[in-house]
Amino acid sequence: MRPSDLLGERDRERIEAAVREAERGTAGEIVVAVVRACDEYGSAGWRLAALLAALALLGVAIVAPDLRLAAILGVQVAAVALAHAVARVPAIRRLLVSEAQLQASAEREALRAFAQHGVRKTRAGTGILIFVALFERRVVVLGDEAVERALGPDESFAQVVELVLSGIRRRSAADGIVEAVERCGAILARVLPPEADDRDEIPRGLVLED
Repeated sequence: MRPSDLLGERDRERIEAAVREAERGTAGEIVVAVVRACDEYGSAGWRLAALLAALALLGVAIVAPDLRLAAILGVQVAAVALAHAVARVPAIRRLLVSEAQLQASAEREALRAFAQHGVRKTRAGTGILIFVALFERRVVVLGDEAVERALGPDESFAQVVELVLSGIRRRSAADGIVEAVERCGAILARVLPPEADDRDEIPRGLVLED
C-alpha cells in the first residue's frame, strides 16, 4: 500500500499538527517519514521461480516421464513466469523475504531518510526521525547526537515504535503515528527542553514516499 493511500489528507494534517504541538515543548525537531517499501526484493521472485521450476520438473518426471525435452522446458518456463507474477503480490513477496533482511533494509533506508530529509542538519543536533516502512512492517526511530546524549543508558524509543505498529495493526495508522509523535514529544520535552532562541529548523514534519 502506498503511504498516500494509507494516510488521507485529513490524516496528514493531524500528523503535521501533532508534530508542531510536540515541538513546542522541546528543542527537538521531529520528522515522520512513511515509505511504501525499502527495497524491490527482486531476488524473492527468483527464489520462488527456482522452487516452482524444480517442482514442475519433479511433477513431469512422475506424471509424464516420456515427455519430450522441448515440452519439459516449456513447463519450466511457464513455472518461472508464474513465480514472478505471483511474487509481485506484496503479501506473497513478503513471505519470501527473511525477517533479518526486512530489518536490515528498514534500518538502511532509515539512515538514508535521516540524512535526506535534513534531520541531521539541525544546529544543535536535536533532530529525530520516526521512520515507518509499510511493506517491511518496521518502525525505526533515529535521534541525532544531542538526542542520543540526552537519553539515559536504559532509555529508548521502544514505546514510540510500538505505538505506530499498534496503530497499523488495528488499521488506524494515523492514530498510531499521532500517539507516537505525542509520546516522542513527551520524552524529548523531559531531556531536551525548548531553548530561548529555539526556532523551527525542519518545517516539514511529515514526508510520504510512495
